[in-house]
Amino acid sequence: MTSSIVPQNDLRKKIADGRPVFGTMIVELHQASVIQLLANAGFDFVIIDGEHGPFSIQHIAELSRASVAAEITPIVRVPEITYTPITQALDAGAQGIMIPRVVRKQQVEEAVSIMKYPPVGIRGSVLARGHTRFQWGDVRRAMDEFNRETMLIVQVETKEGLEACDALAETKGVDALLIGPNDLSIALGIPGEYTHPTFVSAVEKTLAACSKHGITTALHANDLPTLTTWLQRGMRIVSFHSEAGMMMQAGAQALQKLREVKPK
Repeated sequence: MTSSIVPQNDLRKKIADGRPVFGTMIVELHQASVIQLLANAGFDFVIIDGEHGPFSIQHIAELSRASVAAEITPIVRVPEITYTPITQALDAGAQGIMIPRVVRKQQVEEAVSIMKYPPVGIRGSVLARGHTRFQWGDVRRAMDEFNRETMLIVQVETKEGLEACDALAETKGVDALLIGPNDLSIALGIPGEYTHPTFVSAVEKTLAACSKHGITTALHANDLPTLTTWLQRGMRIVSFHSEAGMMMQAGAQALQKLREVKPK
């Protein structure tokens, strides 16, 4: 049970309950209303894309706080594994961090150290900010609870990361390995071929590493057939498309159907 100043990470609880969880990427729009719309649609989490998206720390803060208020877990993909982008996102209200382009275990250990308060890590303590909903409280209790509630998702999207996935999965503090299919397929020399045996084998290797070390499997994809296939095979964190992509896709599908209507 968390204290009044540390919001419960609902995504972590749902995963612990054994349920698959579903989210999407926020890649362009930074209005808080987008979060409420996604929560209304039933999404469990959002990944705010600080690697490729046009977001300032102010945007990340607003989106993260809106997510917690709407009971949809905010994960921030940071541009690099360094102190400032990780701790600023967490202090702003992110309940999880996703790190890209991981190739070795030492990167993950560095991320864990930055994310966690002493004695686990080196994160500096501050209260009465977005992550505590601007409330004060007991410092030690808050640090312990944030260490428990905050999630780390590690992307597997390179050959080196794939080869090291067992070492990544065993690193204390890692909650999930997420397959980035686009970059991983490119790294494997089969861009966009998600049914290719080489790609299938790569995902299976990651699934096996996660199962061995008791962490969660995750996948982001823009197409439902890929996600459906891997859900049936045990994937538990599923990220579908993006807010911009879903808007364009839904609009295009509706227009196509309307344009097919023949006047009587």
